[in-house]
Amino acid sequence: MNKKIVIILAVLTLFGGFLRFYNNYKNPISLNIDEVSYGYSAYSILKTAHDENGEFLPLFFRSTGDYKNPFLIYSLVPAIALFGLNEFSVRFTTALFGTLSIPIFFFLLKSLTKDRRVILIGSILFTISPWHIYYSRFASEALIGLFSLMLGMIFFIKISKEKKIYAFLSAVFLALSMYIYHSERLFVFLFLIIFFILNFRKIKRLETILFILTLSIVLVPLIFYSIFGTANARAGMVFLSQDIEYTRYVILDHLQRRGESLLLLLFWIKRYLNYFQPDFLFFNGLNMTRSGTLGVGVFYLFEFLWLLLGIAEIIRKQLVNRIFIILWILIGIIPASLTNNDQSTNRTLLILPPIIFIVSLGAVKFLEIVKNVKNSSFKYGIVVLYSVFIVVVLLRAFLIFAIHFPSQRGEAFMEGTKETVLYANNNKDYYNEIVYDPYRGIEAPYIVNIPYMYILFYSKYDPLTYQRDDKKYGQERFSFNKYTIRRINWREDRSKKGVLFIGSPWSLPLNDLQPDEILKKIYLSNGDLALLIVSPK
Repeated sequence: MNKKIVIILAVLTLFGGFLRFYNNYKNPISLNIDEVSYGYSAYSILKTAHDENGEFLPLFFRSTGDYKNPFLIYSLVPAIALFGLNEFSVRFTTALFGTLSIPIFFFLLKSLTKDRRVILIGSILFTISPWHIYYSRFASEALIGLFSLMLGMIFFIKISKEKKIYAFLSAVFLALSMYIYHSERLFVFLFLIIFFILNFRKIKRLETILFILTLSIVLVPLIFYSIFGTANARAGMVFLSQDIEYTRYVILDHLQRRGESLLLLLFWIKRYLNYFQPDFLFFNGLNMTRSGTLGVGVFYLFEFLWLLLGIAEIIRKQLVNRIFIILWILIGIIPASLTNNDQSTNRTLLILPPIIFIVSLGAVKFLEIVKNVKNSSFKYGIVVLYSVFIVVVLLRAFLIFAIHFPSQRGEAFMEGTKETVLYANNNKDYYNEIVYDPYRGIEAPYIVNIPYMYILFYSKYDPLTYQRDDKKYGQERFSFNKYTIRRINWREDRSKKGVLFIGSPWSLPLNDLQPDEILKKIYLSNGDLALLIVSPK
């Protein structure tokens, strides 16, 4: 690389780092459930070499209802050791991987094409990608998995150069991506099978054998846990057949059991095609604003024309890595489409690199078209209008990220939970018991909060003490120390003295509370009353 390219790449990386690190400890406005779980597990490993359940350096972490992958949790340990257990340390690692992904993507583009214009434009688009920035700003397995996947793909493309080290490195990083995130497990498996079938004669035999052998050896623990252990527990929970929309169709289906397999296939095709909807791609894919309002898609609206031109270029030109790119996208959607979510941006994040590559091809084609316009006034008019359009789109996205997202999506990130935990922790000596209702929500009590993880995290509860605590489990009930996590029934609970209750207005109705019983009200940034702290008098 010449000096100019190095400077450009350094500037893009620094600017991208700013977009991913700046104020990330308070935007997103609160830690979500997964983040406090990752953070406290890492804190427990740091302090005791055991997770909160007492398991010694586990390969998979038992969590509420499923098992978490190991890489993110272990990678948080150094950050928590340096910065303490807080929002910044939990989000530091992902922001760092997000920033380092920029030069990695640059080298991925270099391995895909020799066109410097595509490489430069693609690197810029990746740096400012709303999809990548969004997942870089909070603890995200999907983003770190993408980082490892891109490294694996860079070396995979180079395998044909008959250098055995490329085969080894590709296998290691692709396998690592499968340990990091669920989507990569199915994607890498399907991608390699189909790619080797289509390119059987082009693959160098020795390098291929080394690649497959290395991949198989590194994946032995994951394969073992998937077959005999717990690594596949989440897959069963989120599989497409568990989707409420699908089960509703099955119940109403006049074919009943005879048509269930066909119905599931058709339902999967529908879910797969949903990822190509313009609303997902350019308007509301990231779900950063309230339902019914125009938000931010996984790509900017000004990239729409470039995407169309890029698709035309992929079809028209005999690009060296055309099949590689097409397979990456088409197979990359499969893992997300098989789950019980209509459109999942984290499970499809792995298709971001090939789509940006196509958009960059389209951007270059657009510039060529504009350059060939003979009428100078018309040419400059197009440049000015499209430049203004780009600036407006970027400014609007910035306002949504900086202002509307924190205020409109606070509930999705459990805003207010920290305040209730800190209050309870500071006043726990005055009460015999602290009861926390796990259900909350402004429109209805449909959000499960997992309060005990927030209690452990924000009180910096000693991991060794928690591992030794006498924990009591019951039907929809969990208790340790003075804390009890259960549904609140105010008609029965209002007579209990010396107890602190924390819950939403659904479980602690305002019209059934005395003013002196309400110790604190917790509001979301948008002004909605989210939680109440109450003690019966």
